[in-house]
Amino acid sequence: MADTLALWHADHVNFAWLLTLLEKQLALFHDDGSPEYDLMLDIMYYMTHYSDVVHHPKEDLVFALVKERDQRAAPKVDDLAWQHARLKEAGDRLVEALDGIVNGTISSRAQVEGMARDYVTNLRNHMRTEEQEILPLAAGLLTQDDWSAIDAAIAHIADPLFGSSAEQRYAALREQIAREARIPR
Repeated sequence: MADTLALWHADHVNFAWLLTLLEKQLALFHDDGSPEYDLMLDIMYYMTHYSDVVHHPKEDLVFALVKERDQRAAPKVDDLAWQHARLKEAGDRLVEALDGIVNGTISSRAQVEGMARDYVTNLRNHMRTEEQEILPLAAGLLTQDDWSAIDAAIAHIADPLFGSSAEQRYAALREQIAREARIPR
């Protein structure tokens, strides 16, 4: 249990880093500067290929057990599960839009900026609710057998960005994260 919750929390910390980087690029984007579109696309590619494929499905299994064990949590759990689907759709649309910018086939900066800002806001709010309400509830309701079953149900995929053997695709993003980590906040 502790390992799964710790990993869940670590993912949220990592996702928050990426959202902050995305926001910095959006600030440049908004001011008609020159954001790093490839970096933005890498962030969203990661979010749609790791968060939406591994992280959220595991959370959905936790949500189902929490809902089963505490009916009072059902409305919140149902809303969070619904948000997973909406976040995936929004992330996929944003990847497509950013890819369009990189390839020169999209012209509406305002539309892309709006999509990206909505995504960032919605994901931050979503993670805050999970951290404050669902993680503590799950820690108290689920047994070690539950956690083992959840871990077994979702194939373990090493984190392609923050894991020990990061994929080459994310080399520039890892370098940017390292640079940002050294900058005093």
